[in-house]
Amino acid sequence: MLFELLRPYRDIVRGVRVDRFRSIEAAHELRAHIVFRDASVLHVRDYVFRDGTRKYAYHWQTAAGQLRRRWDNSGHWPEIASHPHHVHVERATTVQASSVRDLSSALAAISTLLRQR
Repeated sequence: MLFELLRPYRDIVRGVRVDRFRSIEAAHELRAHIVFRDASVLHVRDYVFRDGTRKYAYHWQTAAGQLRRRWDNSGHWPEIASHPHHVHVERATTVQASSVRDLSSALAAISTLLRQR
């Protein structure tokens, strides 16, 4: 599934490392790293629990380790219109509403940003 999801982004993805994938009935856990052509890295943590709830964080950083974006659904920032979904932009303190809800949406956003360069 992950590799199918990455297929449209072959021109910007340089490598993928799956650190952990577990699936038990309807629950799953995915931890992976995706390296892009500019050497930036997306750290993926995506969990679906047995009750159908999800917890995710997609942390995209430069090759030097500086934050570009981090999309997640932690319960912080109740004042954000898209709560609990939000994005940290270039610093952990810059938080904005986000329409990203899954890895596919995060990849689309990264693709747009990388292809603008």
